[in-house]
Amino acid sequence: TMRATARYLRVTAMRAWAVSAVVSVGCSSHDSTSPGSTGSPNGGGSSSLAVGASAALANATALSLSQSAGGEFLLVVSDTLTAGPGAATGFQISASGIAAPGSISAPSTTQSPSALRVGLERSAGAPALDLSYGSRLNASVARRLRPLFLTARAGVSAPRAGARFERAAAPPQVGDLLSYNVSASACDSVVVHPARVVAVGTTALVAVDTLDPPDGFVAADYQRFAATFDTLVYPLDVANFGIPTDIDANGHVVLLFTRAVNELTARNSDSYVGGFFFARDLFPTTAAVAADACAGSNDAEMFYLLAPDPTGLVNGNVRTPGFVDSLTTSLVAHEFQHLINGSRRLYVNNADDFEVVWLNEGLSHIAEELLFYRQAGLTPRQNINAPALRASRAAVDAFNADQSANAGRYQLFLSAPTKSSPIRNDDSLSTRGATWDLLRYAADRKVQGAGSGSEAAVWQALVNSTTTGVSNLRAVFGSDLGALLRDWSVSQYADDVATSASAAFSQPSWNWHSLFAALGGGNGGFPLAASTLTAGGVSGSAIPGGSAYYRFAIPAGGAASITLSAATGGSSLSGVVLRIR
Repeated sequence: TMRATARYLRVTAMRAWAVSAVVSVGCSSHDSTSPGSTGSPNGGGSSSLAVGASAALANATALSLSQSAGGEFLLVVSDTLTAGPGAATGFQISASGIAAPGSISAPSTTQSPSALRVGLERSAGAPALDLSYGSRLNASVARRLRPLFLTARAGVSAPRAGARFERAAAPPQVGDLLSYNVSASACDSVVVHPARVVAVGTTALVAVDTLDPPDGFVAADYQRFAATFDTLVYPLDVANFGIPTDIDANGHVVLLFTRAVNELTARNSDSYVGGFFFARDLFPTTAAVAADACAGSNDAEMFYLLAPDPTGLVNGNVRTPGFVDSLTTSLVAHEFQHLINGSRRLYVNNADDFEVVWLNEGLSHIAEELLFYRQAGLTPRQNINAPALRASRAAVDAFNADQSANAGRYQLFLSAPTKSSPIRNDDSLSTRGATWDLLRYAADRKVQGAGSGSEAAVWQALVNSTTTGVSNLRAVFGSDLGALLRDWSVSQYADDVATSASAAFSQPSWNWHSLFAALGGGNGGFPLAASTLTAGGVSGSAIPGGSAYYRFAIPAGGAASITLSAATGGSSLSGVVLRIR
């Protein structure tokens, strides 16, 4: 089991501090009229904060707090820069009149034998699922595919939902022998494997590479995969992300179980590829100009999936049918979002490019979470804790199959929040965990706070967009993305701890203090460690989208002064002080 360790910001000597405008805007809970606050929290007098009330640190001006009964506080320093990747921004905090805080206990959980898991854990010697193979593959061929967007659209009929090509093709039948290019090249290399159609559903077409190892799934298994896609994955993803294209006009999505996926994992590797979507298959194989064609495309909506290999025939790696079965449904839900996103950008929404990796992957991790809710019989915004999961065997199984990997990636982010970010231009596990949680937080806030329609409308707006990355987030969640990042950063620690705080500092779908306590690990199981703010001063840094956390107390009858100063160029820093008890 992964054990989250406390990460304390190193106190360093920093020179040449510049007075900078550290402005906190966009949320009334941060100004002098926030619930429970009195006086002027940004200087010009002394302020007393009630439990759950907050104040902003701005303009390197001292925040003065007088607490007749004393209290404990959380200080969150966030770098809300969204214009680009950016380097870490340094800061210094000066404080006087403060004391060390007491312990804030996580909410109690009911311990029981039923096991919740963090999705990154595995038994000794067992490999971990490498979900990033597909993103690396598609990123590697993006330069080759990007110039083909206009040519590909030329073969599409008048725009309509689903964007069908005009040619018609009868759906294949069980027993038919088809051919697929399984090469990892975009367009210029073809490695053909024959595949037998083994199940045909309403929307799913399951095919098996004839070169796959023997003694894998049986006919009933393939029929079950087709039925699961038809009745669970397809309607779930389509309702939330949109209708996929149908470029081969056969009304089906191909699930190809092929040894080509098994071959991507070297012998005794500590990770394995479970499957992927390949954007090259959305492009036409012929064009008026040869350079505008993608000869390697399979010209079909499809996924490549791991094949059972009970004896380790491929590279000596044993993959039992039960093992492959356990990961296929969640993986297909994840990859189907990629297919919908890519195909609609290409043929329906006429975007100039595919979505950036971090947001595309974050949306596919949302697809995994939505699958969890459906299979567990739960819904978002129920503040799910460990007892709620353990009350149902179906919920435990669904969490372990569909959502525990999100928990594991989020755990990695929380373990190093100054060095990780939801908008970082990489494909690390911590970025994936942060992006997924930011999307969940932002959707919950938009649906609950503004009554702006169903959650599905939020996901569809992000998928059906011609912009990418930060611009896409702004279009859906509002122009002040920095304020959203700031509030989300506070919510990481404050949710279910500062129970009377503003709703902006809550995460209404999940109670992570309870869940991480049940999952185990250091720091009471909760991976986000807040450093103790000591009298005098501390210094630190955070990357754009990252945050640093500090706790301190003010003795009864005491008065404290807190000042945040940023290094030159640090105008994107935002500080929030929240009284947690």
